[in-house]
This record gives sequence, structure tokens and C-alpha cells, in this order.
Amino acid sequence: MVDQSKVTSGFDVEFLMGEEFIHYFLLCSMETGSIPWWSESSGIDENGNLFHRATLTHPPAELEQRRLYPVHPDFVGSEHPFQHIVSTVYSHQDDEFRVTILPDDGTGADILLRVFPSVIDLLPQPPAVLAENFLPADLHISFNVVFDTRQDGLLGNIGVELALLDVTGPLIDAAVAFGASKKSILAEMKEQIDRRVPFAVAGGGSLQRIETRKFLDDPDRPKAIGVYINLALQSSPDPASLVPDRGDSSLAQNFLEPGAKMAFAFPSETYSRLGNDFKFKMAEPKPNDPGDFHFPLMDGDDQVGIIKGISVRPEIVAGPNQPPTFTNVLVIDIHGEYAIENFFDPDFHMKIRLVPTVTENGVFDLKVDFDLDLSLAAHLVAIFLTTALSFVMPKLGLSLLFLSILAIKIIERVGESMAQSSIQAELDRTSFLDTLPHKLTVEARRWDPLYTTLHRVETADVAIQVNHQGFAFDAQNVFIGRRFLPLQNMVIRSETRDANSAVNGLVYRANDIGPFLKNDLVTVFAATDRMPFVALLPPQGNIESHRVSLTLDQVMERIAAKDRHIKELDYIPKKVDVIDNQIFQILAISLTELPEIESFSRSRLRNELRSSHGAAFRQRAIDELQAELGRAPTEAEITAQFNQILENAVSSAVPGRVRAELDTRMTFDLEPHEFADLQQRKILVLGRNHLEIRKMTRNGTVTVYYRDYERPFEPNTDKRDNLLSLPRYKHTEN
Repeated sequence: MVDQSKVTSGFDVEFLMGEEFIHYFLLCSMETGSIPWWSESSGIDENGNLFHRATLTHPPAELEQRRLYPVHPDFVGSEHPFQHIVSTVYSHQDDEFRVTILPDDGTGADILLRVFPSVIDLLPQPPAVLAENFLPADLHISFNVVFDTRQDGLLGNIGVELALLDVTGPLIDAAVAFGASKKSILAEMKEQIDRRVPFAVAGGGSLQRIETRKFLDDPDRPKAIGVYINLALQSSPDPASLVPDRGDSSLAQNFLEPGAKMAFAFPSETYSRLGNDFKFKMAEPKPNDPGDFHFPLMDGDDQVGIIKGISVRPEIVAGPNQPPTFTNVLVIDIHGEYAIENFFDPDFHMKIRLVPTVTENGVFDLKVDFDLDLSLAAHLVAIFLTTALSFVMPKLGLSLLFLSILAIKIIERVGESMAQSSIQAELDRTSFLDTLPHKLTVEARRWDPLYTTLHRVETADVAIQVNHQGFAFDAQNVFIGRRFLPLQNMVIRSETRDANSAVNGLVYRANDIGPFLKNDLVTVFAATDRMPFVALLPPQGNIESHRVSLTLDQVMERIAAKDRHIKELDYIPKKVDVIDNQIFQILAISLTELPEIESFSRSRLRNELRSSHGAAFRQRAIDELQAELGRAPTEAEITAQFNQILENAVSSAVPGRVRAELDTRMTFDLEPHEFADLQQRKILVLGRNHLEIRKMTRNGTVTVYYRDYERPFEPNTDKRDNLLSLPRYKHTEN
């Protein structure tokens, strides 16, 4: 358990990696093939000798018990192509892949990695085994946290850079004695080791500062590499304002306990910094006073409440006649007020709780739980709504108690959805949730067109403390695991049909897979995860990117597989094909594409107007400023006025351009019963909270169609079928 009195650097968070944790960090890269299981090299060495050899790296046998997933079936039995020569795959050497943290001795090496490779000379026939998992080689590697500095001064693209600097040990000595060149051996092994991998304590966002430090000299504690992070935390509603830089890594202490593989902590001061940052990121400029800010709760374009405060704190409970105790739960408490027109505004507290949990094998996780506390006023609102409902809808036959519960649940649902969305606005900066290394992502790979696999070192046998001193945990055990992230902007572009014209599959847009076509999407390693698909379709024109065709069964399999596919994609009807006053086809578009199309339209319009009207807009800006200021404007004033004129012109032309772009991009149309079938399979939702599926039986025939929701509580709602009011189009077969 972490001694929290040793969390003294002053940084927002501190992370200590022991030697075995780094050992599994490297094994995670081997699982993805980033550190090759085998390699071949050939050429002429510095002595003029021709060589062609294979080098095999053997992961330790313990890895077979440390995976939290099955090995890809196509990889089993094919770990390297030389098993008829060298049968060893997993090593039983005690020191295989052992990591030692090195002192700073001027060589630049931070860790020493011991391996027992097999080496085969492929020139003679049959090939000669020079070494088979017997003699060790010591790899001297620099292990540096690296980053890019952005124009705003923040740090992005955080990664760990591995570079092999030297190779030593009995195997290298023996190879040199038999005439091999150490220079060529080093060059060959550098190709295997040297790489930069993302360091997911940065969560893909940006940091204010990151430093590292080694701990080597405490005889009572394990060696460790410490990572010290300052998050980019706002100090005011102005997004450019940051909490002043803080922390001194020279003041840091080693709090890694004997037997622990890693440890993480932050001090109590980080609680208030996080709470303020959450609230400040909710700030919006006041409409009539851009220099001032407020904290609205929004429902689309409508303000429906305000945020009063957000706090981050440890949870405390107290029983009867018992002192308060910490539960080791971290609470993010959002205090808000919900606005009800012509009535009082009830308070609510939405609490997001990070609850420690233990899963199979003792693996540690933090479950996110939501809890809504309603004020007395909010319950009075429920009573008020109950009274209104009891008068408006007496024919429902519902008890007063039922109506009261219904009203409370309505308020709870509204409050919870608002509070959940309120903490999503993290800009492009790293949140502290991203820095929690209990499941540290080592690599992200796109094995499948429609989801990314995160390969992680996962902690187990964890001791956690969340109290007045701060937040801390350490782990006595580690595993290799993975998590899946479905493509967030996936949309259905079209359907496929069988010989009877029945829908039998869907074609999904699979953006940004170009860089992976020749590697991730086709290679297979131990940790590869890829689900079946029919075909990968190439880009087409300037609209269609790569697409992947799936059968309906494959879509359902993906939905059933955890975190590999987004279900219930939102679609809205835009046009209808009507025959004899009945809707024959519905042309729909994904809600995901609408903001994309608007952004694309704005960007294209901006470039076109700048090109065609730039000179005229500039002259207009000069004329307007001279008339307003009574003097020649400065270049900065002209630029600002020009940009305003340009944006006004763009905004006025955007609606027409969006309609035109929509017409060229809307390709997904189905009959109503086909949309209904996909909706019942939870593949998509057409007109969420607007349309409902109806069935009508006439003369033994069942017809499935969509209608607008009945709204019994809104007596003035338009009763027309609004689908029939949509613009018309004519469906054409492809």
C-alpha cells in the first residue's frame, strides 16, 4: 500500500514503474508483433563475409498464463517459420526478458533487457543452429518519454521511445569469436527494438508538463522509473488560462513498496484543481457580453439549467454511532439547477462515482457509477407534475403513486443525461481519468476496419486509497490485456441484397484505414483481433471513403461482441418516395454525417469565397473601417474585419450548400419495413424519440410502417403523419 506521505513532487500526478512492469510493457509490444518474434537478415559483414541468418526471440513461458485473451487461432503453431529447425517458442529461462533499470552512466541506456535468442545460419544446407535459447544477450536500451511541443506551449503526441544502444553478453561474445560482426548484430537488433509507442497516460490529449526520474539507491524499495505529470488544467473560464506550472521532480520520493509492480498517486491539492477545471470547461461566453461567462446546461440549442459547481473529492460514509470513514471511492459531484418555465428551478447533484472493482484473476478496474440526488424542490416538481397528469389523463387508470414515481423518474432521467454530458467537454486536453495507469495502453492497432484494439498492461491485486491525503494505488500483479474501441464515426452507406431483393447485408463507412491496409488489416500476431467481413471496398469519387461490407449476421455478431461495434446508429428521414399516398421508400442520413457535412460545406465555401471575392472583401473591410474610425486602419484591424465579412458570407450561403451536399451524399434508402427490421435488431434507430414502429393487419397481411409518436400529454401536437410532409424523391435501383 502506498505511503501517501511520500507523494511530495508537487506535480498533479505521479506514476512509478517497477522493473517487472516495464518487462510487461515490452511483452505487450511483442504480442502485437511490434517487437518481432523472429527476423531474417542477410548481406556482407564488415569482414567481407556473406551471411544469411534468422534470429528468434522467445517470450517467457509465463506469458501463456498472463494473457487475458485467447491467442489468435491463425497465429497458434506459426509463431516463427523455423520450428522444423528450432522447436522452442516460449522460453523457460528464469531470466528471459528480465528488465534491469540502469543508473545514468553517460551511455544513455536506461534499461537492460536480457534475452536468450535462438540464432540459425541459413546458408548451409541443412541450416545450422548456432544457438537455441541457451546463451543470454543483454540489450542496453534507452527508455525515454518523448513529446511534441505545440504552438500553445502544451505537450502532445506523448510516447515512449525505445532505442537499442549496445548489445553485450555471452551470446554476443560467442558470435564475435566465431567471426560475426558485433556492428552488424547491433544493426540487426536495432531494427527489432527501436520504435516509438504511444504513452497512454496522455490519453491522446495534451499535457502541461511531463518529466521522468529514476530511483535506484533505496535498499528497502524496488528500483523504479517515475513519471511526473501536470495536466493542462484551466484556472478560469478562459480556455487559454492555465493553472501556473508546478512541481519539482527532485523533491519526488520512491513510494513503490516491495513486491509492487507499479504505483500511482496524486496529492489532495489535485482534487480542487480537477473540480475547478471541470467547471471552467463548462463555461460559455454570455450572448450579450462575450467578455463574461456563464455555465449553462444545454439541451441542443436551448438552455435548460445552469451548473452551480463541480467538485472532486473522496467519498465519506458514516453509520449510526460510527465515525465517518473513507470508502475508497472517488466522487465527481456536479451541482446543477434545472430551469422550469413559470415555476421554481429545482437543484440536483449528479454524482459520478469511480468505484474500485475486482474481476477475474484479481484484475483491478474502476467502475463508473452515476447517482442523482434530488432536492426537496425537485420532488415538489414531481408532485406538481403528478397533479397535472392526474387531471389531464384520468383515463389512463394509473395510480397517483405510479404517476408520482413516473414524474420523479422523468426528472432523474433529464438530470442524469445533462450531468453525464457536462463532463464530456474535455477539449483536446488530457483529463486525469486518462492518466490512471491501472490499464496502461501500450499500443493501439487497427486489426479490423471498424474498430481499434488497445493493447494494455493491466494491474491486479491492487490496494487503493482515496482519502484526505489524495488518491493512490499500487499493484502486486500484472497481466497483458486488450480493449476495443468501435469506430466512432461509422455510418451505414448502403445495403446489399440477395437474389430475391431482400436486405442481407450493410455497407459501412470505414474512415482512415489507408495507413493500415498493408499491415494491421492483414497481419496476424498473438494479440490480433479481427472479425469476419465480406469485402473491403475502395474509395469512390470525392465522397465515398473506404467501406466494409458485412452480412446482417456479421453485424449482429459484432454488436454482440463487447465494444466492437456501435449499435442503434441514429438516422433521420430526409425524403420519401410516395406511391398511392403510401410511403414506399425512406431516404435517411446518419446524425453523425450532418455536422460533418456542415463543417465540410463551411470549409469549402470559405476557400471558394476567399479565392473569388477575397480582393473585394478586403477593400470593403478597409472602406468600412475608414468610415467607422475616421483614419486608415491597421493591418490587424483589416484582417479582423475581413475575417468577419468572410464568415458572414459563409454563414449566409451555408444552408444552400448543405442541402446540395446532402443531395449528393444521401444514398441509404429502404422500405419502411426494412428500416423497422434493422431497428428491431438494434442496428439503427430511425427518428429517435420522434417515430415509432406500427403494425397493421388487413386481410391476413401484416404491414409494418412508421408513424409519429402519439403525445397524450401535449394536446396541441400536430396529428399529421409528418413523414408524408417530407420532400419527395424517386427511388432508383442501383
